[in-house]
Amino acid sequence: MTESVDQYDQVATTFADVEAVISFVRENLEWPSFQELLGDLSGLRVLDVGCGEGSFTRRIKQLGAAQVVGTDLSPGMIALAQQAEARAPQGITYEVQDLATMPPQGEFDVVTAIHVLHYADTRKTMQTMANTMQANLKPGGRLVVLSANADSSEESETAAGFRTHRPANPQEGDKFKVAVLTTPPTEIEVHHWPTATIVDVLRTAGFTNIAWAPVKPSATVAPADQDRAARCAKNPTSLTLTATKP
Repeated sequence: MTESVDQYDQVATTFADVEAVISFVRENLEWPSFQELLGDLSGLRVLDVGCGEGSFTRRIKQLGAAQVVGTDLSPGMIALAQQAEARAPQGITYEVQDLATMPPQGEFDVVTAIHVLHYADTRKTMQTMANTMQANLKPGGRLVVLSANADSSEESETAAGFRTHRPANPQEGDKFKVAVLTTPPTEIEVHHWPTATIVDVLRTAGFTNIAWAPVKPSATVAPADQDRAARCAKNPTSLTLTATKP
């Protein structure tokens, strides 16, 4: 997954521009939907894989988690996360780790993965990632995922500030670019993974109680933003997933 290291180290240098675009869908749909699934984390241990610059990781800690560890394969993004921790310490540990090769970090109550799975370049890599997440959960632990919707609509993408360039009739694992509509656009290479494939991979890793749901607008969306939020929700760019380690 070296390609993700290089592209995200580059994104880290202009992250403020990307942040200005992605914040709308994150604040009004993604985080509220994700937070609802997380529930009360008081006293729990959480591993956030593919944590990026730590925006979700910090919110996870604020939900009461006793210990939070964030990992990402991009040194540039981890550096941003560590800078944020230095400015406002929360006791979060950040480490440079590739989910496809990461050794066990311990037994956590919850493993979170936000926009991580679509970087798997092959089904074998996806399976390794799933196996690693399962290995880092204690029995009865939960996996909570925010994942790209392989079938998102052009309307929702545009409203969210993205543009996808999927190939015609994409097959699982096919590479394509997603452009965040900064000026100029910031392009990220990802891979096409249907929800059915992800479910099959997670089941093979030993997960049970696998459930998908679309992200939805928060009840607190400002009146002036409700139309845009509704357009973001029409076959949205993101889905949530939960699963359990028996």
